[in-house]
Amino acid sequence: MSVNREVTYVSVILPIKFREEIIYIIPEKSLSETNATASGANNESEEQASQLRIGSRVKVTFANKVYTAVVRSFVTPSGNLKQIEYREFDSLLPLSPVAPEQIKLWEEIADYYMCTIGEVYKAAYPLNATIQESIKGRKRPEDYFQELARQEENERREKQVYDNVEKNRQLTHSVKSMSYFNLPELSEYQRKACDEILKNFRTSCEAGSSKKKESTESSREDKFSKPVLLQGVTGSGKTEVYVTLAAQVLEQGKNVLYMVPEIAISKQLNSRLKKHFGERLLVFHSKQTSAEKAFIHKVISAAPDSKKGVNGERLSKGIIVLGTRSSLLLPFNNLGLIIVDEEHDISYKQTEPAPRYNARDTAIMLAGIYRANILLGSATPSFETIYNCSHSRFAKVEMLNKFFGASDPEIEVVDTIWARKSGQMRGNFSQKLINEIKRTVAKGKQVLVFRNRRSYAPIVECSECGTIPKCPHCNVYLSYHKYNNTLRCHYCDYTIKYKNSCPSCGKSTLTYKGSGTEKIEEELKALLPEARIERFDADISKSKRKEESIIKEFSKGEIDILVGTQMLSKGFDFDNLHLVAVLGADSIIGIQDFRGDERAVQLFTQLMGRTGRRTEKGKLMIQTSQKEHTVYKILKGATAENETLVSGLLNERREYNFAPFVRMIKITVRHRDINKLDEICNQIAALQIKCKEITGPFIPPIDKVRGEWLKCFYVKFSRDKSLKENKTALLNSIESLRKPNNIIFDVDPL
Repeated sequence: MSVNREVTYVSVILPIKFREEIIYIIPEKSLSETNATASGANNESEEQASQLRIGSRVKVTFANKVYTAVVRSFVTPSGNLKQIEYREFDSLLPLSPVAPEQIKLWEEIADYYMCTIGEVYKAAYPLNATIQESIKGRKRPEDYFQELARQEENERREKQVYDNVEKNRQLTHSVKSMSYFNLPELSEYQRKACDEILKNFRTSCEAGSSKKKESTESSREDKFSKPVLLQGVTGSGKTEVYVTLAAQVLEQGKNVLYMVPEIAISKQLNSRLKKHFGERLLVFHSKQTSAEKAFIHKVISAAPDSKKGVNGERLSKGIIVLGTRSSLLLPFNNLGLIIVDEEHDISYKQTEPAPRYNARDTAIMLAGIYRANILLGSATPSFETIYNCSHSRFAKVEMLNKFFGASDPEIEVVDTIWARKSGQMRGNFSQKLINEIKRTVAKGKQVLVFRNRRSYAPIVECSECGTIPKCPHCNVYLSYHKYNNTLRCHYCDYTIKYKNSCPSCGKSTLTYKGSGTEKIEEELKALLPEARIERFDADISKSKRKEESIIKEFSKGEIDILVGTQMLSKGFDFDNLHLVAVLGADSIIGIQDFRGDERAVQLFTQLMGRTGRRTEKGKLMIQTSQKEHTVYKILKGATAENETLVSGLLNERREYNFAPFVRMIKITVRHRDINKLDEICNQIAALQIKCKEITGPFIPPIDKVRGEWLKCFYVKFSRDKSLKENKTALLNSIESLRKPNNIIFDVDPL
């Protein structure tokens, strides 16, 4: 496209928190270069980068700092410009332009999650990744596409052989099962689930198209096919269904996004998907280098015509991306399917910094923009998803049988109160659990011991004066990590060397209180000295090599007992794992949060799903002092009873105005001066906010983080068409206080 000379201004997006529109004059040089390039460039990517267009990236100076900005729109001199002196942007950068669809997604995220579009842009294009884009790496997209083209040529030849053999009716088993993507054999109920999912995709698309013809202004729901929930019991084979559906979309030449909540899951799943999709599988997550991320950016954003092989043939099949929540912000094109596995998982929620988005809900936005299908998968759907299914916003497909025909694991709740009174506790382990672990290991089976707290001890306390060392920046106690002999804050990562001397009285009388994964590992090694025991938590995962080694060894059966945190509770498939033991369950069910019971059921169900995934029955043992808790009744109850109990929990939410029956926004006010914090909170409390309910200010469980004191409000809105209007009014009211950097909005908080 060439830029009309009448258009002399551009509105740009900067990677900063700034709500006002930012406008620059287009330099005369950029106008002339753009028009010349539009008629003379040969290479499409070079042409796009050298033309000024919506999505172009330009170098600008703003508040005496240099930024890479994105052109959001063109502005004519007759437009509504302020009476100020505008300056030219510095230059047009030789970087691939941002697609209009991606800018549209940024706008929707910023609008819904009450942040600025600049904050979304910064998350999508971090500074290091942007710098890396201009550097030619050793791994080039052209080479990648040529390799895929060679693979496609080989596949065409094999297909030709297959067709010839089929004509002669001399099919061998190996030829018969041949597929471009080496697809898994599906069971009858898996095939049925695939058919139902595809039927729902087609039905909702047809309904949406029909409605769109009837009205020029279609509602949000009409813009994309209805999301489908695949609710399958753990071990039912949902992954094989995902693979089959993804392969169909790739065959059509469209791309697929396959999302998982944790990096650790993506690493094991990567090897499984690689068997089906080969080099068409790309993996994207936050721990990758800037060079790796830049390469994937270039591959994903490549125009169809640039995806050519040696002989100039275009690729006929798509690419699949396996990624965590940040993969949503990749510059997709031709997106055909989004899969959100473990859709209920809280790891999909970005909490810090902005944008504080939920990847599941944002994936639905992304699907709407590309008119792609979206499939949500879970054994324990979130209450929000259950609500949407009950109101026909989502379609639902169920898989109630395990893939290998195994029965549900046995669940045993161990009463720690009785165990302590009867002298049956050995440190953190009941004698009953110790005996079960020994029996399991003796049979050559594996054990997962779950403790949702890393470190050796959550706190250390002086037995002489009672002092407990605290973080100087956060109002939390320091945890002791024995492996490197440090006291550490798990909020700001403040770390000091551990010395067994009290900071108050100076005596060497510090003692450990509580237990984390390190201490559990130590106790197990003392109880079972012959067993092969390892630990898997956030401290271990800091080493990529160590993390991959442990998962690989446990998968091969080279580790007998693995002590781990929540990182191991979902997505993993270990053939020989037959016992999962939960320690410290009271800390899980005792969380003072309206979602506490829901999360506990989801966590325990996921843990239960790690065991007995083949033909033999597994076992889940939970140590607790509240054996009659509702959560355990749900776990052990029959399906009908569970539905009644879950309905009871949902009715409580409705009665007390909690999600999913209202839209909730959490406002967090932070300040280093506690008096000024109170002053801001008083100003907010005095505002006339139109809403269903507002509570606060209240003090959160952790009231000081990174040197700032915190107080919070909850604002609840009705789930109706006025939500957007009400959120805008709330935002404007808060912004009128002129305290934008001290106030945080968290829409749909967890």
